[in-house]
Amino acid sequence: MARALLGHIGLPNEQALAYEVARLRRRVAELETEVEHLREQNTRVLDLELHRIAEEAEPALA
Repeated sequence: MARALLGHIGLPNEQALAYEVARLRRRVAELETEVEHLREQNTRVLDLELHRIAEEAEPALA
């Protein structure tokens, strides 16, 4: 009942753990954004390379 009257502050480790979880979630979101950007960039490079190869290709029966 004393906790209800005074407000439950929690253990010191709980607050540090909550901060760490929030920090890690932000970092995961940053890394997911970076992965998506790299995938898009990789797709563009691959498309350009395939297009270049197709333009340079000679007919098989020349």
